[in-house]
Amino acid sequence: MNITAQLSCKSRPANLVVFLQLMVAIFLIVLSGCQSTRDSRLSGHDNLENQELNYGQYYLLLSQFNEQQLMDEIHQLPPSQVDETKSIASNLTIGWQLKSVLLYALPKSPVHNPFTAKTKLNQLSLDAAILTPADFALFSMLKEQLNQQVLLLNKLTLAKKSHDKVKQKYLKQQIEFQHLQQQIIQLKKLEANINEHGR
Repeated sequence: MNITAQLSCKSRPANLVVFLQLMVAIFLIVLSGCQSTRDSRLSGHDNLENQELNYGQYYLLLSQFNEQQLMDEIHQLPPSQVDETKSIASNLTIGWQLKSVLLYALPKSPVHNPFTAKTKLNQLSLDAAILTPADFALFSMLKEQLNQQVLLLNKLTLAKKSHDKVKQKYLKQQIEFQHLQQQIIQLKKLEANINEHGR
């Protein structure tokens, strides 16, 4: 009995070490798989055979990036000019354009510009056959929000222009008022001089 108790005690630490080594190996495999999945999603180069990009997840991922990561993502996109040999309706081109729309629409993006995002989105004919229902809903909602944002920005611009005009008018009236005050003072002095000489 004593020998079997000693053997089971000695085998427990060995089993524990093997178990821990196995857990570390599994953890490293899972971690490297997550990293390679993230890297392939961010590569900016869509594979035509694998168009499973979820734009909602891509937008959430972009929102977590810092400015340098956003700039890297922007530089990975091809130039906005479409090559004459490529159809504007190709899935690859539409994918790039939709990514650029999200980058322009993201408020913390270095290239944030709702006007450009709205223009790019309006140039695309969003087809439910190309996008998943969730992505189609995302871009439809984004289009409405960009339209509202552009309207508000236009109203804000008009209000600023109106404010600037009122401010300029006010400053002009202040200058005229000061000029009139100086004239009144001069007239009072002239009147005082006439009254002194008239006596």
